[in-house]
Amino acid sequence: MKKLPKILTTIGAAAGITAGITYVAGVAVLTYKTFVSPPPPKHDNPHAGRFYDEDVVDATNETKEAIEHLEANYNPEEVYIYTDDGLTLPGFFYINENGSENTILCVHGYNTNSEYAFATMVEPILNAGYNCFLVNHRHFGGNEGKFTGFGILEKNELIKWIECVNNYFPNGKIILYGTSMGAATIMQASDQDLTDNVVGFIEDCGFTTCYDEFSYLTKSVLHLPSKPIIDGVNVLTKAFLDLDIKTSDSREALKNTKLPALFIHGGRDNFVPTYMVEECYEACGSEDKKLIIYDTARHVHSHFKYKEQYEKDIFEFTKRIFGE
Repeated sequence: MKKLPKILTTIGAAAGITAGITYVAGVAVLTYKTFVSPPPPKHDNPHAGRFYDEDVVDATNETKEAIEHLEANYNPEEVYIYTDDGLTLPGFFYINENGSENTILCVHGYNTNSEYAFATMVEPILNAGYNCFLVNHRHFGGNEGKFTGFGILEKNELIKWIECVNNYFPNGKIILYGTSMGAATIMQASDQDLTDNVVGFIEDCGFTTCYDEFSYLTKSVLHLPSKPIIDGVNVLTKAFLDLDIKTSDSREALKNTKLPALFIHGGRDNFVPTYMVEECYEACGSEDKKLIIYDTARHVHSHFKYKEQYEKDIFEFTKRIFGE
């Protein structure tokens, strides 16, 4: 019987070591799959995953048709920026034939590209009388970059994209328009030293912080306690990617912005929860701000579910802010 406590101690130690190894391995895999090697984009298989339903399948088909239409009927100018860490990233500038100097600069979300994210909005933007500039993030869409910055790096690159527009139209005005991670990127850049001709922004389904977003998905998708896991992810991103996912808080940046702002979110968004847009809206220091929640829309699908109303809301905002 004297050996029993030693046996139990040995078993307990072995279990603890096994749990520790499992935790480290799981955190490492999660970090790698999120920042370095994400799964195929959702539009490659819209039937897969808990976030998608027939609405998403319909939106995918509509988007593919819009891409084909754009490729057959438009020839955007391809421009580039050069990031501080040596990457070359492409953007596509649809210049309006009406001679407008005002531009809507479109910033896409996680694990997609600008063409797919905004294919159905390019022609409406042109028809509204504006130039449409699609920018592309690092890492996604076959672009340079070994990992995504999840908005933390991309918010600094936004300054360079604005400079591109100003090289074409130094006397024009710019409204920033982002979806998902692109929306968070814009919000987190809203308190930076933007040029005076950036006159407002539209954010559709952006999150508060990368840390908050991972915490939510860990609980809602993996059904695991978020804090030890996400804190472990943050240790690895800081150590290997030089990214602190607790930084770049949309709410903190928004406190200091005076830019007119339109906040948009889907009421059925189960990827970025609706409470995040409410927190961002409340934090926003602008005296000119509006929040619209499209009740039955999924994540970044308000345009597909509420096409006419969505475009009406968008262009009422742009027309007023551009002073037309």
